[in-house]
Amino acid sequence: MRMFARSTAALLAMTAGALLLAPSAHGTSTLLSCAGQQTASYSPAMTDEKQPLTATVAEHYNCAVAPDGIKGGDGAASFKEQASCLVTADPGQRDVIRYTWNTRKTSTVEFTVTNVERAVNGTTIVTSVGKVTSGTGKGSKATRVVTLPQLDAAACADRGVASQTGTATLTFAP
Repeated sequence: MRMFARSTAALLAMTAGALLLAPSAHGTSTLLSCAGQQTASYSPAMTDEKQPLTATVAEHYNCAVAPDGIKGGDGAASFKEQASCLVTADPGQRDVIRYTWNTRKTSTVEFTVTNVERAVNGTTIVTSVGKVTSGTGKGSKATRVVTLPQLDAAACADRGVASQTGTATLTFAP
């Protein structure tokens, strides 16, 4: 009986230990989590009239969670779109951004705009989801959320808005 009790206690201890060490089936671990800003420049300047333009974005991030000594990095991309101050980015738009980290390593991400929301205060929240196609985090799911400030209505009606800067977050998850 004493041997049975010891065996049972040992088995219970091993099972409890395995449960504590096992990853959660419901939780998603984060490979990279960064916060920063995005500056978007428009050529020609964005006005109230929908027109073809080139948007060039520059992003800078500081990372709270990241692999391989990454503390932060920068990304840049340029793409063509139909836009105006009255019509925000269309869901489905695709762009590719290459991030260069402080360690000189890189990550290339192919994003698709999945949601565009104009908040009551006039800010625009653009959510993009994609996949890291090369470099650090390759194969990971990438999510970027950019919050851009309310546009200057007078500038939109006149000379146009040449650029705007807003907050941004970037995450990579397996």
